[in-house]
Amino acid sequence: MKNIGLFLLFLVCARQAAADENNVQLYGMVNSGMTYISNGAGGSSVRTDGCGPQGCNRWGLRGRESLGDGLSSLFVLESGFNLQNGKSGQGGLMFGRQAYVGLANQRYGTLTLGRQYDSLSDTVGMFPSSNNFATGYGSHFGDLNNLNQSIRINDAVKYVSPEFGGLRMHGMYSFGGQFGNYAANRSWALATAYTSGPLSMAIGYLDIHPPATRANGTGGVYESNGNYVGSLGQYVGLQDADAMKVIGAGASYTVGAATIGFTYAHTLLRNSRYFVVNGFPGAGSGGDFTMDSYELMTSYRLNSALSVGAAYIYNIGKADYQGLRPKFHQINLGASYSLSKRTELYGVFIFQKAAGDGIAPLRGAAGAVIGRAAQAEIAGVGMSSDSSRQTLMTMGITHRF
Repeated sequence: MKNIGLFLLFLVCARQAAADENNVQLYGMVNSGMTYISNGAGGSSVRTDGCGPQGCNRWGLRGRESLGDGLSSLFVLESGFNLQNGKSGQGGLMFGRQAYVGLANQRYGTLTLGRQYDSLSDTVGMFPSSNNFATGYGSHFGDLNNLNQSIRINDAVKYVSPEFGGLRMHGMYSFGGQFGNYAANRSWALATAYTSGPLSMAIGYLDIHPPATRANGTGGVYESNGNYVGSLGQYVGLQDADAMKVIGAGASYTVGAATIGFTYAHTLLRNSRYFVVNGFPGAGSGGDFTMDSYELMTSYRLNSALSVGAAYIYNIGKADYQGLRPKFHQINLGASYSLSKRTELYGVFIFQKAAGDGIAPLRGAAGAVIGRAAQAEIAGVGMSSDSSRQTLMTMGITHRF
């Protein structure tokens, strides 16, 4: 009842503010559909709580007030939710997706403070198929590079410059928040984006110390912050590391109704304890793990309502542990049909094939690791395949307001 009362209060405030100043907007997205996943540990499964090509269910308030002389104040409060059961997303946080306030100046740029997305995902994250037509399930392996924004950053200060000849600079810094140790849970990012006619490009860097849960309660992705540890199931321990460092670049070019794009990201997980936690013999106290992701994407608008897209993603990792080289091939196919400016139908097909050295533990009857296996695991599914292959098909309807 408390959450319902607060929600109604926000609606009333938003309506009144809009009437008085015409600068506060209630917005959101509602999505529902069916998702089929093959080869899970308990067999194939069907779900109804998936996300659409434009993201997951959300509602929010955003506003802007002119302060004169090109200066304005702004804010965003955005909440995620599960349409099937009404629960709040992001660990139950009221505004777990975004919550920030700031100032914008036409000459000097925009400065915002609060819970925000990082500058790498704001820029380079616009190019992968997962943020265009393939849904979050189409992310690079486990979204280890955070281009699909599995991680939100608390206590963040973010700056976006004005545009200079198509060029815009982005920067973010999070102070962490652990009393007496400001280096713990510290995050920062830098990025540059450029747009000129049909050409768009971006390059960026993200650094998080550390990215995953620790016993002392620190970590950029720990559950109490309402984030996800990537979008992984059994491979989640890869992000149990001292640091996460990502450099990425992307570009796209549009010709008529067709767009072609390319994205690359290199992720370093410094001193990952994945092989230690899973009991691999000889793993010691941990070691570095890297993942390079390459994606080639194309989309085509057949008419004013119907669009299709296809992408191929090649993920290749490298572990200090035994020099292992896991590989994950992925194909994303998608189509959407607009019923109106705010409502669309969509369908997505994803296939992943694990190859190279396996990094999934094979356990004996006593639970000890007796070998390794190459097991597929599509991002966001939360469960690995029982083989090297996994297929996902999802279709549904999205309405934006």
